Amino acid sequence: MLKKVIFIGASGAGKTTLIKALQGSGETAKTQALIFEDGFIDIPGEYMDIRRLNHAVITTAMDADAIFVVQDSTCSKPTIPPGFCTMFNIPVYGVISKIDSPSSNVGKAREYLKMCGVKGEYYPVSAVTGEGIEKIRDLIQSL
Repeated sequence: MLKKVIFIGASGAGKTTLIKALQGSGETAKTQALIFEDGFIDIPGEYMDIRRLNHAVITTAMDADAIFVVQDSTCSKPTIPPGFCTMFNIPVYGVISKIDSPSSNVGKAREYLKMCGVKGEYYPVSAVTGEGIEKIRDLIQSL
């Protein structure tokens, strides 16, 4: 059975780019609507940015086996509301994106993920260099 994993986060956090890196394809485009592809569920960042759309994330997550919260390590604010992830009864993992950027702050990104309710290990990744991608791929396969 194909596992379904959902990637959530703010616009520009790198969700689609990460999914494409995990799939081994390089073409990305701005996600305009929910995309279900090969077990990956990609949600437009606006669904987290605009609070009244958060319900769509919650509803979609009911069909997933795990949630990956993507926090941009160059961003100066949390990717999702405080405590948001505590409502889910499936595994929630934190992904810290864009670690290859000179303005990356992995420590701050980790704090933001904790604020959002992500517990456990956090996975720093770079879709540009490929760092951390294999760990995420292995984690998804182990679900």
